[in-house]
Amino acid sequence: MTTIPSIIEELDQLRPVSDVAGKVLSLLDDSGCGMSDLADIIRHEPALTANLLKLANSAYFGLPGKIGDAKQAIVYLGMTQVVDLILLVSCADTFKGSHSGYGLDRGALWESAICAAILANALSEKKGFKSTGLTFTGALLRDIGKVVIDQHVKSAMPQIMERVETQHISFMAAERQVLGVDHAQVGAMVAKRWHFPPLLQCIIRYYHTPLQADGCFTEASIVHLADAICRKMKISPGVDDSSYEEDERIAHSLGLNETVINGVIGEFSEKMEHVRTLFLAG
Repeated sequence: MTTIPSIIEELDQLRPVSDVAGKVLSLLDDSGCGMSDLADIIRHEPALTANLLKLANSAYFGLPGKIGDAKQAIVYLGMTQVVDLILLVSCADTFKGSHSGYGLDRGALWESAICAAILANALSEKKGFKSTGLTFTGALLRDIGKVVIDQHVKSAMPQIMERVETQHISFMAAERQVLGVDHAQVGAMVAKRWHFPPLLQCIIRYYHTPLQADGCFTEASIVHLADAICRKMKISPGVDDSSYEEDERIAHSLGLNETVINGVIGEFSEKMEHVRTLFLAG
């Protein structure tokens, strides 16, 4: 039988994102750090540097000339986007497996993470929210809790689905009834255990319910919308996707109307093949 203590024990068994990702996240939380601090972290990680330069020189970004080092990549792409790419590289191994409890084949959770992160970034730009608000990272890591409790969900699937269907509640609410916790709560536990910035912990905890978020409403709302767009576009759908309902109040509160959101969807659809080739191959 699943118990909350047994789930908490598994948090320590989940391999954390790399040390360099932790250092980079700490930079986002320190207004005194800048480009040279980020470049110093990257230059001590040869594999990371190689992957970063591969991405920076791809057709996806269309930068002029050849980017030869980390500092040059930061100059052309900007510090925030380079941080995003570092986190993409660092988190891949955690998400790329299969997660059958949620009906996700190998790589499906990773595809959802990548696409939601890019969509969250696009929504942030439409909102004019260009600070290091961690919306990209929040969307990327929003379902880290699913990695932890996947097998528990698989074992409890009959009970969970019975509650979804008979009580007309979300899959996440049914998770709480059956397991004692839901994947967003577990994700926030992971974020706290890995010493992520408090804002990022908040986003992961409340992205499904941003109206309840205290201190990260805007960021959690953007990630919520990115997650909803992934479902609308049927990007790596899982068994829980059909149980969530969109709350129109969230987009309205951000000043993002249907026209703007459809524009984001259209722009993303046009570069979806580039995204698959660059970030999801292998």
